[in-house]
This record gives sequence, C-alpha cells and structure tokens, in this order.
Amino acid sequence: METVTSATRWPTFSLLFFANAPADADLGKFDLFRASTRFADEHGFEAVWIPERHFHAFGGIFPNPALMAVVLAESTRQIRIRAGSVVLPLHHPVRVVEEWAVVDNLSGGRVDLAFAMGWNPNDFVLAPTRYADRKRLTFEGIETVRRLWRGEAYEAPNGAGQSARVRVHPLPLQSDLAVWLTCSGGLERFREAGAAGFNVLTALLFQKVDDLRPKLAAYREARQQAGHPGPGRVTLMLHTYVGEDEAAAKRLVSAPFKRYLESSADLWQVGEARLQDLSPRKRADMLEYAFERYYQQTGLMGSVESCALMVESVLEAGVDEIASLIDFGLPMSRILEGLQRLDALRRWPETSVPCPPS
Repeated sequence: METVTSATRWPTFSLLFFANAPADADLGKFDLFRASTRFADEHGFEAVWIPERHFHAFGGIFPNPALMAVVLAESTRQIRIRAGSVVLPLHHPVRVVEEWAVVDNLSGGRVDLAFAMGWNPNDFVLAPTRYADRKRLTFEGIETVRRLWRGEAYEAPNGAGQSARVRVHPLPLQSDLAVWLTCSGGLERFREAGAAGFNVLTALLFQKVDDLRPKLAAYREARQQAGHPGPGRVTLMLHTYVGEDEAAAKRLVSAPFKRYLESSADLWQVGEARLQDLSPRKRADMLEYAFERYYQQTGLMGSVESCALMVESVLEAGVDEIASLIDFGLPMSRILEGLQRLDALRRWPETSVPCPPS
C-alpha cells in the first residue's frame, strides 16, 4: 500500500450539483439534493454550490440557483450557500441582489456568489442582445451587485423615462458579499479575476492539474500586483465518488459516468467531431477514453487513499477548496454511502484514520 503524507494544510470540502436529468415530471428529482446537503451540513462541510443551467437535461434541473438556495436556507444551519454560478449577463443586477438578499436573510447571512459570463449561445435566448458583450456586462454587473449589496443606490431611467434612484429590499444581513469568478478558459481569465480581487471557481474539464498550476500562480500574482489583500481563494470542482476500494469504485462509476459524458455531447465538443456523428464503435471508444482520462487524471474517484493523493496534488497546485460534484448518475444510495468516505477524506489530517488497502 502506498503511503500518503498529509500536507501541512488541507483543503476544505463542499458539494456541487450538475445533474443530468430529463425534463419529465418526477417527484424524486431533488431527493438527493435534500439528503446530501443535510449530510454536508451536519458533518462540517464548508458549502453547497448550486449551478444555473437552461434548456438542457445536463444541469437543467437548476435553472435558478436562488430557488434551491431557499430550500437550503430553511433546511440547513451552518453550511455556506453558494451560487455556482449566476450567469450574470442573463439577468439584471438589481434582480440578482433582490433574490439573494432574501436568501441571505433566510439563512442568517450564509450567502456567497460565483458569477459566470456564459458560454452556450442557446442560453442567451433569455437575453439575445447580450451574448457578444457578455464579458463587459459580467464585470460591470459584479460591481453593481456589490454596491447594491452594501446598500448603495442604483440610478436608471424608470418607466416614464425619468431618472430614478432605487435601493434593494430587503437589505442582506452580510454587509459585504464574497465573490467568485468562474474561470474555465485560458491564463488571461485567471489574471483578470486576480486583478479584480475575486475568488476563483474552476474545474478540470479541459485541463490537467499541471495546466492549472501556472494559471493559479498568475491569478495570485495579479492579485498582489493590484494591491488586494491575501492570496484569494481557489475552489476546484471535481467529479467525486469515494469507494470502498479502487476496483469497486471504478466498477460502480464507469457506466453512469459515461452516460453523463454522453448527455453533454451537444454542449461540449470532443475535438472537432460531435459524439452523435460517430459510428457506435467510435462513439464507445471515445467515451471510454474520456472516462479513463477523468478517472485517472481529473476526477476525485477511487479509494480513500488514491483520492487523498489527488487532493494533495491539487493542494500543491494552489487549490483551497474542493467542490465535489456528486450527482453524475450513480444511484442515490451509493452516493450517500460515498459521502461517508468523502467525509473521512475531508477529515484526513485531523483523524489520521488508516486507509483501506487499494
């Protein structure tokens, strides 16, 4: 058995959701969300991240993260409630603050927000004229959100064409809002997040840990050069399932994770070809390749011990928090069992619990 030496510090752990679910009515769609977030709250996880997705089974059961945040505000007591992420160009900043200020009040001041620029043109059916200028709208919108959150006025023409100054009601309990920027692209986006003083929410969708390392270094350098205090906070989304042992974990996640990847075929292109354009054999081969890549290099899947090695790797790259995406298709009972082992991984340095052989 390979020995894992815990780092002098250890990342915090959160849960993140991005289920593939059909649009058909189903009373059980949110059972896992309720049960797993209750577990996270009771066991000392840091946060729950709720996405914003539209018009697609891939993540589409979460069209408005503020709605599910209300559920968490009422059903949890200590865990942070985070949007991961609000696609800001699709919304008026005033409306964003109104919704999340309500959640902040209901939760006793536990709201944090990540913002995204948006990437899928179809999402902009909601705001078609904003797609081309979404980057500027995002950065300007974040500043507007922060000013409104602090209780400052927003000035704009009203329905009669006259200038009006408005303030949101209710005011949030927190005087300041912690902000993340979703960064999934190149080095420049990380630099921009650092220069603006934002935290970062990222993933290993199109990059490996070695690719992430220089981006996080550039992010922190930009923060320092811009005069922002502290190193900022980096949250990394990882598809997660911690199994009883390595073989059992891989056997359990293989089929559902391939289906999960396949469900996103018309959202994420693989190379220059789309999966639906391939022959059945090539399609199967590509999904197998993609699964092995995720399992071996960019996911938190396996035994407690092998997952601890992955945690140490991303920690060394500069990650502060792991947001575990758990709802990629395993049965609910299996996911909840895996949360027990994920909690053991979360508490690794403080407990020194021996890992089972892998």
